[in-house]
Amino acid sequence: MLYHFDFLPLTTPMPVPFYVTTPIYYVNAVPHIGHVYSTLLADCLARYHRMKGDDVFFLTGTDEHGQKVAKAATERNKTPTEYTDEISATFRSCFAKFNFINHRFIRTTDADHTQMATDMWKLLRANGDIYKGVWEGWYCVSDETFLAAAQIRESTNAAGEVVKVSAESNHPVVPIQEENYIFRLSAYQDQLLDWLNSGPVIVPEFRRQEMIKLCASGLKDVSVSRLRGSCEWAIPCPDDPDHVMYVWLDALSNYLTAVRTAESLATGSISPADFPRWPGVQVLGKDILKFHALYWPAFLFAAGLPPPRKLVVHGWWTKDGAKISKSLHNAFDPVEKITEFGLDPLRFFLLRETAISNDGDYSDAAMAARLNGELADTLGNLVLRCVSRKIIKDGRVPQPGEYDETDVRIQLDLEGLVKKVDECMEGCVVQEALMEIFEVLRAVNAYITKNEPWKVMKTDRVRASTVLYVAQEALRIIALLLSCAMPQVCDDILDQLGVDAASRTGRAMLTFGLLVPGADLGDVRPPSFKKVVLSQ
Repeated sequence: MLYHFDFLPLTTPMPVPFYVTTPIYYVNAVPHIGHVYSTLLADCLARYHRMKGDDVFFLTGTDEHGQKVAKAATERNKTPTEYTDEISATFRSCFAKFNFINHRFIRTTDADHTQMATDMWKLLRANGDIYKGVWEGWYCVSDETFLAAAQIRESTNAAGEVVKVSAESNHPVVPIQEENYIFRLSAYQDQLLDWLNSGPVIVPEFRRQEMIKLCASGLKDVSVSRLRGSCEWAIPCPDDPDHVMYVWLDALSNYLTAVRTAESLATGSISPADFPRWPGVQVLGKDILKFHALYWPAFLFAAGLPPPRKLVVHGWWTKDGAKISKSLHNAFDPVEKITEFGLDPLRFFLLRETAISNDGDYSDAAMAARLNGELADTLGNLVLRCVSRKIIKDGRVPQPGEYDETDVRIQLDLEGLVKKVDECMEGCVVQEALMEIFEVLRAVNAYITKNEPWKVMKTDRVRASTVLYVAQEALRIIALLLSCAMPQVCDDILDQLGVDAASRTGRAMLTFGLLVPGADLGDVRPPSFKKVVLSQ
């Protein structure tokens, strides 16, 4: 008899909204591997949900205001507008080369964002959550951050001088006493703790615990403006020409700008109904977690809006075991690695090599090992076995016979895989999803090796056809699951299996048995992966 497995519901009443964001990247330098990794994680989540048939919106962009940007522009003899146009374009170009599917690339200099930040300010000011006062403490230009005395320490600079630096970033700080507008962060401490304790709203878990501890230790109100003379390149504060918005209230509001209704933009209203896609899943680096886990939800609470759905926090990247820096001369252009190793192998490596809980390390040797091992030897080998005309001479999907225990085992493995991958992707742990996929890939390869359809074909055509059909269906389902990480390679695999475009989207497509026996396979393509031998 033929077994049929329904892995997920065959129908979905309506698409499920899925909104995912990256940080908006500061334009004081060109894109690096950290920017690519954040955006790749978001792209992978967006593609996975799109494959399932969800209603996806993916946002990325650039953060273009602030003292540091103005300084960088001056150093290059450019106006801030000229400079931000130029650097923002490099991010767009880089992201296009990595095949990211963002629906909008937002810039904080966009007119609708200026309006959004202004409307947020007006609402928070009217509610009494923003008040004018004097800020006295320390300021870090590099981090665009005000710091209390407990957040700084002494350090010795390259000239041997003892200087004050941020305890978190090690960047220099300067004393400051300035009239500012201040946000009542302390008023939202209890509400923030309730949210942080409500469930896995931050992953990995230890990052959530860090924020719970920080919040419970006591929150102080935070400055949300600068005097115009201190920072000209910023959004003006409404009704006070002497002040401009401080970068975090401006920058964080972009996540609302992109999903605001046209009516809300026209009227200035701010309510949950004005942002139908919010709340979203937000991907960010560990260095900006405090701002996204404490400041941002507090701003949202003050505006009467829900907090983020989930914060996905990842580590930094090193190269060959060392911190990437100009002084070590080990900085590299991630786009150049596409030329060396291929786009999808590089995407796969970055997603597979490290868990978000750890810092990742890039090396050409590790990249080559992943390409040669998991991609060429495991996935590439299965593709060859499933479509080779040396095995499937008529170029058609085989007609399976009755399934034995080994065939059913693979089908059960696939059933479990679909569920496990969905759990991983809902939990935003992409590396774990890829590990689960490749465990089943190895099992399918072992299944084919054990059953040897190329030999059995000579004596038992029905049995050989059954094995090949099971393998092709496994490859089809695996290609759909992997398409979020390696879209071009997986499209190529699905083309070779004869899967049309309409059959690549929707939960129902993850059901075993959808390849039609006797249907034409696609044309055989050259191997998806070429092994790499690194020069000594």
